[in-house]
Parts: sequence; structure tokens; C-alpha cells
Amino acid sequence: MFDSGGPLFLWLKIVVLVLIPLGVTTLNGGDADSESEGSPLLFEEEDQGHKCSYFYNERSPSPEGGLVNCTWYKSKACCKRTEVTSVFAVMDPLYGATKLCRNYINYLMCFFCSPDQGKFYKLNKVNVCLDYCESLYEECKNAGFNNLLIGEAYANGTSFCEAQNFEVVENADCFKFNPNVFGSSVKMIPMSIQVFLICVFALVINAL
Repeated sequence: MFDSGGPLFLWLKIVVLVLIPLGVTTLNGGDADSESEGSPLLFEEEDQGHKCSYFYNERSPSPEGGLVNCTWYKSKACCKRTEVTSVFAVMDPLYGATKLCRNYINYLMCFFCSPDQGKFYKLNKVNVCLDYCESLYEECKNAGFNNLLIGEAYANGTSFCEAQNFEVVENADCFKFNPNVFGSSVKMIPMSIQVFLICVFALVINAL
């Protein structure tokens, strides 16, 4: 069922793609994130009748104020508090990960809470945007899990996402990263590029 080429995030495939739809939950644990401004991926008015397709259309998006993570979906969520707790409770932390890398991973793992999942969850696959996968890879390639770096285990963002059983696509109906839920300090520009731009700026200032 799973691609054997994805050793780093087997827990992501097992817990998020298998256990959650089956209703396997725990009662404690989890990584709390801060309250956030912004409500990404909310339905437009005409989409209110859509169901939560990841949960076999047995749910409709509804407020879930008790979320300990993925809190940006609290006003309209497809997930339950105990399901989110289950996912984050079994996570082994990445070492060497930047804040932006952690945000990328955190947001990706919250896809099953999105009220818009009917748009990007098709044929039992989560369609993730290509630029999201590539940006995640660039920011996280020097982060590791179980003594193996992401950049060593995967050739690019597409191979990383596909190894986690995601479908990588380039169209409007894909799961997009929204940096606004983590605050205005989060940027889509990888940290390495930010450092390079700062150095260039410093050289220009010194040359004046």
C-alpha cells in the first residue's frame, strides 16, 4: 500500500493516511501551536453543502474549538480534537529543522482538517501543489529524522511528497501552503535565500 522509498516519514503515511480515517485516536499528547489570524481554505458561500471527503463524506465542516494544533481550522474543521492529538502525539521531532521547515511539515500534516478537502482529496489521494513540495524540500533538506537527512533520502520535493503517498500536481485544486496562519514572519522564501539576500544587501551598503 505504501511506497517503500519513504523511510523518513512512515509515521506520516500510517497515522494520517490510515489511522485517522479509521477513527483511531488517543487522549493526550500533541504539539500546541499558537492562535493564528487568518482562515485559509475556507469554503465560499456556495460550497457550504460540501462534505469532508477524506472521512468518506460522513462529516460536514463544523467549528472545533478544542484543537491543540491546526488551530487555523477551528472555525470550520473536518477533523476532531482527538484525531489531531493522535497525529502529533506519535511524531518524532526533526533535528536541524528551521522554523519555516517545521511550519511546512506542520501545515502539511493538518490537511485532513481542511474544510476544502473535497477540492484536493481525489481518488483516495491528497493532491499537493508542486511548489509546496519543492519549497518544503528546499527548506527541510538539511533537517533529519532517524539519522538520515531529507536531502539525502529524496532527490527533490516531488519524490519526498510522493513517498508520503501524496499526489503532486500543478493545478488549482491542490493543497497549498498558507504562511499567514503562522504569523506575518513566515515567508515562502527558503532560509538559505534569505541569508544570501541579507549578505548581498550588506555588501551593497558597505560599498556606498
